[in-house]
Amino acid sequence: MVGYYQANRGYKMKIRDGIFFVGFVIFSPLVHADISDIDKTNILDSLKDNIKQRYVEVNKIDKISSALEKFKTSPEFTNSQSQEQFASVLTSELQKFDKHFTVQWQSPHESQNNKTNHEPWFAKLSRKNSGFNRIEILDGNIGYVDFWGFDALSERSKKIAKGVMGFVSNADALVFDLRKNGGGSAEMVQFISSYFLKPNTHLNSIYWRTTDTTREFLTFDNVSVPTKLDIPIYILTSSDTFSAAEEFAYNLKHLKRATLVGETTKGGANPWQFYQLGNDFRAGIPIAKSINPVTKTNWETVGVKPHIEASREHALNVAYKLALNEVKKSTNDKHQIKEIDSKLVELTSNNSLIATSTSRAN
Repeated sequence: MVGYYQANRGYKMKIRDGIFFVGFVIFSPLVHADISDIDKTNILDSLKDNIKQRYVEVNKIDKISSALEKFKTSPEFTNSQSQEQFASVLTSELQKFDKHFTVQWQSPHESQNNKTNHEPWFAKLSRKNSGFNRIEILDGNIGYVDFWGFDALSERSKKIAKGVMGFVSNADALVFDLRKNGGGSAEMVQFISSYFLKPNTHLNSIYWRTTDTTREFLTFDNVSVPTKLDIPIYILTSSDTFSAAEEFAYNLKHLKRATLVGETTKGGANPWQFYQLGNDFRAGIPIAKSINPVTKTNWETVGVKPHIEASREHALNVAYKLALNEVKKSTNDKHQIKEIDSKLVELTSNNSLIATSTSRAN
């Protein structure tokens, strides 16, 4: 549940230093005093003004303003008894238009411990191996990389990513598991993509309404491990795959560099930033948007559709079988072929058992 660029008091970065796909909604578990209708109206009006001035999808602003005006007469507006409830229902309303919208409230009387109770996304990535959970060489010489976020690009995170890519550098096919990946840094997307594409390949562009400028993201000139421009790549997706993870999948899909297997992703393509609304409320408003050089659009709201649909539970087996069959076509090593055939039998058998079990359950 993470999206593009986030800038707030706790984690500010200049545009030139990093573009991130980050977005999580934090609400205090405590129930606070009732919020008045006057305060709710003032917050809503401030929200509308900020969206009008800053939201990147200008053609949606009138629809959003109209929806927020109607929201004033809705049961959700009337029945919101606390600041947390009001922030939550506003977020739900706004996310009908853009998954990166968020509204938060923080009590000014809350202790500092409670304020810092939630670990920031990039701090967590930095603490937990830049998000890399599992790196393995599967039977048949298929590389498997499972990671839950794209860390901010730094010398430390690059070193970790280089180690990952070095570990799988001799694989004959690769599976990237993004089924639980919530996104992060666009620069890390650049870095990892550079291992599989020619230098200076145009991956994505981001247009910023605030400055009326566009930044292009290209693959880097060189990386530490020799690039593999022809190795088969499979990307696993789910409805939880979000933001920078969606960008990675979308870029490689439309560059015809990877086969996507799984579910349509969550649909968040617009970098965002926090703005104060008053009364300790703040809104995360998308201020920029991705523009793919091939499609001239992005995956906002609609998500990234896989080439091959499969449930998140079965996506790995489906992709693994595809990879094994592809590698089998290109190898003359009888031992590898024997290993591949054995694994294919095992995977087919497992699929049959799952199907039988499902049929009996029904």
